[in-house]
Amino acid sequence: MEDKKNIAIPLSLQSRGLVPGGLEDIQPLATGGMAIVFKAKQPKLNRFVAVKSLKPHLLENSETRERFRREAKALAGVLHQNVAHVYDFFESEKEAFIFMEYIEGVDLSQVIQRVGAIPTEIALAILLGVCRGLAYIHKHHLIHRDIKPSNIRLTSRGEVKLMDFGIVMDTENHTLTRPGMMVGSPCYLSPEQVLGDPLTYQSDIFLVGICLYEMLTGTRPFKEEGSKTVFQRIRDCDFISARAMNSAIPRSIDQMIEKCLEKKPENRFETIDEIVTWLEHYLGAHKTNHAPDLILKFLDDESLVAPTVSYQDQIRPSRNGRLPLWAAFALVFLLGGSLGFFLSKALPTAQVLPPSAKPLK
Repeated sequence: MEDKKNIAIPLSLQSRGLVPGGLEDIQPLATGGMAIVFKAKQPKLNRFVAVKSLKPHLLENSETRERFRREAKALAGVLHQNVAHVYDFFESEKEAFIFMEYIEGVDLSQVIQRVGAIPTEIALAILLGVCRGLAYIHKHHLIHRDIKPSNIRLTSRGEVKLMDFGIVMDTENHTLTRPGMMVGSPCYLSPEQVLGDPLTYQSDIFLVGICLYEMLTGTRPFKEEGSKTVFQRIRDCDFISARAMNSAIPRSIDQMIEKCLEKKPENRFETIDEIVTWLEHYLGAHKTNHAPDLILKFLDDESLVAPTVSYQDQIRPSRNGRLPLWAAFALVFLLGGSLGFFLSKALPTAQVLPPSAKPLK
């Protein structure tokens, strides 16, 4: 991966003509095979934005340009709380930028790397957000094709955002998807992606199963081991069951993962909405409605995001047995107020002595 310190900031981003009012505090945020993402402040609207810049050596590739353009157009029409929003797109002969919502938080991949296996109810709450966003883009005739923990962002408010639509496929426009062409990330591919077969929405469902497996076990289901490559294991659906990896996983969830990871697409869930319904039923109404709070408390306990105010005031000890600092202050404040109220009610006859009076012995 390219060192962020060596990444040059495009001069056009620093000019005031590209964005009304200009951008300030521009800094590299992340880099991948196709683009570099910058964080910048938009002072005119007093907000931060993420700017995705197509790498210079790819600008001459017309197909790559078209994919980049298509990502912007596809996301521009998708407005959902679980999908990263696109604000604008700029393209010239020498550069191409997508201006997007800047999401304060942490990638799911970082969470898994830090804590290993994620508690069941937290993993399901995260997956619920992913699947709700996915259900929305499927209704817009889009297949994501690159669902993986590094493309799932957990915000500082406990929200879940599905990101990076760089290889999104429009089911009504196959011009950029040639037969036999494999696109996606190794370890996060469906069998039909590996084989270059036609894709359906069930391909995304397979990737959802991979993500849930990794959240609950702390490891990927398909890895290169022994004489088999990762692609062979995906093609043959050769993996150790999640429950065998982590006996704490309930059997019903293990069966749900197995259904997502069926080799034949027609044997998986028919739609992502089925998974949403399954998750809502399993979590129950209270945990479903308060999923962001569950996620936020978990991230706070693990010191993965800065604590923010939540609409629930329940205080839970962290795993090391101590309250988070913000919660300790809140507890002292509440106890102090309660004690004062109790004393005022319990001692209604108490009188304040004048300065010259001495208390009786």
